[in-house]
Amino acid sequence: MDSNQTTKSFEEEKQAQPNPFGLDERKPEVEEDEELFETNWELEVNKFDDMGLKEEVLRGIYGFGFKDPSPIQQKGILPVIQGKDTIA
Repeated sequence: MDSNQTTKSFEEEKQAQPNPFGLDERKPEVEEDEELFETNWELEVNKFDDMGLKEEVLRGIYGFGFKDPSPIQQKGILPVIQGKDTIA
């Protein structure tokens, strides 16, 4: 490569190429104290055993070493089991 040539950084190269899907890839600016989402589901289940999961599923969960559900699992698993539309 000639010493007078410059190489583009990955970001410069990425910006030079059009998005094939026509999507705006810029991330929105979010204030720290701004609520990221609203929920219409308030119930939290703090134990896998209390979620009504099949015995085989529970064995798999505990077999992989999980003990307690994460916050998203506490709120998200039960509505999915009940067949509700869910975005998590």
